[in-house]
Amino acid sequence: MNRSAHSRQDLADRRAALLLRSAQLREQLAWRAQVLRPAVRAADKVHAGARWARRNPVWLLLGAAALTGVALTRPRAALRLAGRAWSGWLLLRRAWPVAASLLRRLN
Repeated sequence: MNRSAHSRQDLADRRAALLLRSAQLREQLAWRAQVLRPAVRAADKVHAGARWARRNPVWLLLGAAALTGVALTRPRAALRLAGRAWSGWLLLRRAWPVAASLLRRLN
């Protein structure tokens, strides 16, 4: 083999080794990034909520005004309503996966 063929073979070997190493590093990065998944999901939800608020400022202001009005005029009723809303939210979070699986089975 001449010198040019040697250097081409060396380059091909080096390229193959670098491609293998790159694939290993990508796999390692993907595995380590799984830890960040919950934080990224939470950030996405916050971002989506902010985007909704920017697109619907009237509804946001109306809701805030209504809640403020209820809290100022009837504080106990407002606290009771907040407690019921919180309980409803917790119930919905528990029931949602069950309802979703039932709906998937029906389809």
